[in-house]
Amino acid sequence: MAEQAKKEMKHILDLSKAERRQFLHSFDTLMSDCDGVLWNFTGPIPGVDKALQLLRTDGKKLAFISNNGMRTMEEYQKKFHSLGIDALEEEIVHPALTTVHYLKSIRMRDAVYCIGTEVFKDYLRKAGFKVLDGPKERFPDSREANQVRVYSDYFEQHGPKVGAVVIDIDVNLSLQHLMKAKCYLERDPNCVFIAGATDYIIPLDSSMDVIGPGYFIDILERTTGRKALILGKPGKALAQVVLEQFQITEPKRVLFVGDMMPQDMGFGTECGFQKLLMLSGGTPKDALLAQTDPNQLPNYYADSFADFIELYNETMHVEE
Repeated sequence: MAEQAKKEMKHILDLSKAERRQFLHSFDTLMSDCDGVLWNFTGPIPGVDKALQLLRTDGKKLAFISNNGMRTMEEYQKKFHSLGIDALEEEIVHPALTTVHYLKSIRMRDAVYCIGTEVFKDYLRKAGFKVLDGPKERFPDSREANQVRVYSDYFEQHGPKVGAVVIDIDVNLSLQHLMKAKCYLERDPNCVFIAGATDYIIPLDSSMDVIGPGYFIDILERTTGRKALILGKPGKALAQVVLEQFQITEPKRVLFVGDMMPQDMGFGTECGFQKLLMLSGGTPKDALLAQTDPNQLPNYYADSFADFIELYNETMHVEE
């Protein structure tokens, strides 16, 4: 099945003239990941601004779905504005706001223990949730210290009741945070377990990447026997939110663009979208060709958004 999918996927610039026109007419909405597709650690990816403007001029609806909860919505909008695109807040799917939406939908009244950035936690606080985090102090680490006693404190019931544990990207994550989350989840089987970003590796540019939260989500799932509700890509719960938020009735008329196969292409499959993989971010071509899971394979791939410029230039020339 994977081999058949590989045979059918094509680089968008390898399409025939008729196929290029058919491809551009096959979708009304383009949804895109952000990091590694629109920009990377060093700045915007060349050609993205013109490509997005061409797509919008062609009548395509644009929407953006990111797993990165480290930026505020205002910061996202500034970055889009620098690309010549004035993205409305409702056109951007932010993992913290998706989490807020879900917690409100289940009428969460208890405290939320959050492993995440201050940006992520601030969105929860602004929505009216009591947010617990930490511990922020270091464990005593000496021959005289009794670490067993310190850990045992976590198992005792004190403080407000915790109704949800949320884990996302956290640059200060430690064993202490994971132990605290583990205890909350094991103490109460009704405590909701939510994950935002599930990335194992987060590419900064072609030469740098960092460890993502996926491994730490795995640790909590394995040690508690609980499965996280994934409100980032490629989660089924996020797919339901996106289909509802954008009122999508014909998923095949949506093109989803991303640079990661498990998160982005997996999400496109979950939603029933057409899928386009950009090689401008976290997936080199050899990794694409080595992929054996058909759900993580794209229908099309491209080097970057700049390929749309050539696509439109030729299509407009042909139609003239």
